[in-house]
Amino acid sequence: MRVKCLFAVISGSLFALGFAPFSLWPLSLFSVCVLIHLMEGMGKKESFIIGFLYGTGYWLVGISWVYVSIHYHGNINEFSSSLITLLFISCLSVYMGLLGILYSCLSFESTKSTIIVFPICWGLIEILRGILFTGFPWLLAGTTISDTFLGGWISVIGSQGNSIVLMIFCGALYALYKEIKNSDPLLYSSLIIGFIIVSSLVFKPINWTTPSHEIPVSVYQPNLTLEEKWSYEGIEQTQKMFESSVKEALESELIVFPETALIQSRDEIEEWLQSINEASKSKDISLLTGIIARSEDDRANNLMRNRIMGLGSASGSYDKQQLVPFGEFVPLERFLGKLLDLMGLKLTNTVPGDQFSLIKSTMLKISPSICYEIAYPSLINQSAINSNILVTISNDTWFGSSIGPEQHLQLAKDRVLEHQKPLLRSTNSGISAIIDHRGNILGKQEYFEEKTLKGRVVLQEGNTPYNHLGNSILYFYISIMMVVSLLIKRNKV
Repeated sequence: MRVKCLFAVISGSLFALGFAPFSLWPLSLFSVCVLIHLMEGMGKKESFIIGFLYGTGYWLVGISWVYVSIHYHGNINEFSSSLITLLFISCLSVYMGLLGILYSCLSFESTKSTIIVFPICWGLIEILRGILFTGFPWLLAGTTISDTFLGGWISVIGSQGNSIVLMIFCGALYALYKEIKNSDPLLYSSLIIGFIIVSSLVFKPINWTTPSHEIPVSVYQPNLTLEEKWSYEGIEQTQKMFESSVKEALESELIVFPETALIQSRDEIEEWLQSINEASKSKDISLLTGIIARSEDDRANNLMRNRIMGLGSASGSYDKQQLVPFGEFVPLERFLGKLLDLMGLKLTNTVPGDQFSLIKSTMLKISPSICYEIAYPSLINQSAINSNILVTISNDTWFGSSIGPEQHLQLAKDRVLEHQKPLLRSTNSGISAIIDHRGNILGKQEYFEEKTLKGRVVLQEGNTPYNHLGNSILYFYISIMMVVSLLIKRNKV
């Protein structure tokens, strides 16, 4: 058992290497096959332990940036930062432990179990992880293959559906290895593997959306440190950037500034903001920026809203709905709030928004998202279905030089592939990017550089199957396979 536990941690670590910046996706396939092997024939308790340890390796590597954020940018001591990080990793690892229990309950004595049961167990756990305590859908398994020849299904069933495809593929690979000498299992495993490869290759080149207008765009990356950003000098520098961006812009250009680029509320800078608005409108410029918003009630209760708003030709605004756990809110605050206060972790008092809304101009129908929200496929789908371009803004300074910004960019690419619409990503310190509707990066600005990305994107009309269906195909498949597995297990008992 000790050897299996060690292999569980190692294989979990290998799985995380399938994500950016490593993108060693074949290791993820191998890792899942090892996990299936380790859980084979185990009871509920042993399967939970193996799953939990697999999750520990998975998240230790996958979200190593949490420690960087808390310690180096949250100014928390090493011990407290380590404790908070390990607590978060342990909570996430419980999900993989639950996968072990679920697989132990539903599996039956046949290699078909790895193809039928294991994928639905993984799918259910990912759905659960994306919902509970506002969810944490970071590093969905399907992301590892979304940009490969196996990723063609993403525009049809989304990233979570892609996870199911990946697990079916891995289950078939394991069944192939297990029953290499038996003709029947060899045949159906080979057929499943072949079907996934061929269908993915068929779906991948399909253009579900149609091009409309090509527009020039500018994406700003100010590269201010957290200290500079909140200083008088930083405010002055940011305002000068806004003024120069409008002066240098071409007609009908879309300009995007990052999350909380403006740290003062609208009423505090009303006169200056009005001048930017009028100058942008006179040149038919759509300007989007992050801003801190406070109503009178918010100010009285020391609260704030994280907002993206349109200026110039663009009208409308959107308040961030999905807040960052342990950054903007505390999950289970009743139990953890006092503990985090003792550790010195100070959080912003952020109020979540309650609805999704487009930001529009004459030509533009913009689906906005802020920071961590880009990780939520279902959330983005709510406005992407009516849009012709996606915009996400973030302040990734708190990631430092960790792997976090690379993962964040990868998540943005997944949303592009799901909806086949171009995306502009503006961050304070990197990685900013211009991405076309096929997921190709047209322009990219790396860490800690002040730069303006300029380019052209083609707006896309129409929708992908995933736009229309969301996760309904995924839920239907899981339901059917759950019934099938229970019937098979019942007949074998």
